[in-house]
Amino acid sequence: MNKFDLVLEEIKSITKNAKDKTEFDHLHSVWQWVLKLKPGANIALQLAALGHDIDRSIEERRIKKQDFATYDEYKEEHALLSAQIMCEILRKYNFDESTIVKVKHLIENHEVGGSGDIEILKEADSVAFFNNLPHYLEMHTPNETIDKIKFMYNRLNDKAKSMVNQIDFKDTELTKLFNEATSAKIRMK
Repeated sequence: MNKFDLVLEEIKSITKNAKDKTEFDHLHSVWQWVLKLKPGANIALQLAALGHDIDRSIEERRIKKQDFATYDEYKEEHALLSAQIMCEILRKYNFDESTIVKVKHLIENHEVGGSGDIEILKEADSVAFFNNLPHYLEMHTPNETIDKIKFMYNRLNDKAKSMVNQIDFKDTELTKLFNEATSAKIRMK
């Protein structure tokens, strides 16, 4: 097994113990969206996609929103911790320091984006959220869901918004919440 596959197996192992059993599905989905948005993505971007939210799967290290004054502070600390944990995993499998530094930088900035691969990672993370919207609504109130939709939608570029606008949620309530949050025309099917 190559080093990438070993990291993938480690992440599967870590996420199987996560409080939220969809953590691996989300990480895997972000990885797949990275590959759709940037075919031939380098190993650092792929590893960053697989580890960008890894702190959420380790309960004793997990960053919790209620411990922060603002959502932005929470998101920043979450990104820093996930980057730290992913670097630990990569060192365990003897990745070169150059790759580790790139992965760290990508994960640390995945919530705010930027240019190049950082923006690709942020876009992939955001689009993957919308694919998992039914699960999010199960775990949160409709108002919390609207707020999260607004947050995730507003950080998308126009191309990604167009992709998200094509999603058929197959659920009247989700479609209504999405439309309310994005001020989109009703797209009920």
